[in-house]
Amino acid sequence: MLEQLFYCHVPMSHLENAIKWYKEILHSEEERQAQLNFPSGQMLFLVESTHQTTATFKVNNQTHPVIAFQCKHIEALANHLKRNAVKVENNMDDGLGNLFLDFYDPDGNKFNVQCDKF
Repeated sequence: MLEQLFYCHVPMSHLENAIKWYKEILHSEEERQAQLNFPSGQMLFLVESTHQTTATFKVNNQTHPVIAFQCKHIEALANHLKRNAVKVENNMDDGLGNLFLDFYDPDGNKFNVQCDKF
């Protein structure tokens, strides 16, 4: 059966600018144009698109991300994103031992981050 997410494709309006942003803000490694690698082995592919689109969808007028990350230090991440003028929202505790936040890249792609509280 399925074991882990291997890679995702994310639409971008300007590929070179997007690669620079992801490397600087998310500390991903660039490999072969727009393939970005994360320490856990997953990959994120940035795909330049001439159509105005984002990797999000709406339900009841609420925007949802299609990609979520996990981290160990969500406050440090939130501070890093804010220091770099990244839009951060919904920084919350679900009351069940999980902390969450959402952030947006320059193209308006929304991402979610989850952190175990304990």
